Amino acid sequence: MVETLKKLDYVYPHHQAIGFLMERAGYGETRYAMLSELGLKFDFYLSHEMKQPEYSEKWRLFFPRGF
Repeated sequence: MVETLKKLDYVYPHHQAIGFLMERAGYGETRYAMLSELGLKFDFYLSHEMKQPEYSEKWRLFFPRGF
C-alpha cells in the first residue's frame, strides 16, 4: 500500500488518514508506522462540515468528536 501511495503522489495526504484509521481500528504500531514515515506535512480534515472536531496531533488530522 505504501508503494502504491508513493507512485500515485497525491496532493491530499491519504497516508495520514489511513494511518489514523488503522490506529483507531486497533492495528499495532508496526503495521502503520511506515505511513507516518511518508511525512506529516499538512493539517487536514477527515470529513467535511464537522461540528466541534477533535484533533490528532500525531496524525495532524481533525476528526469528528467521539469518533
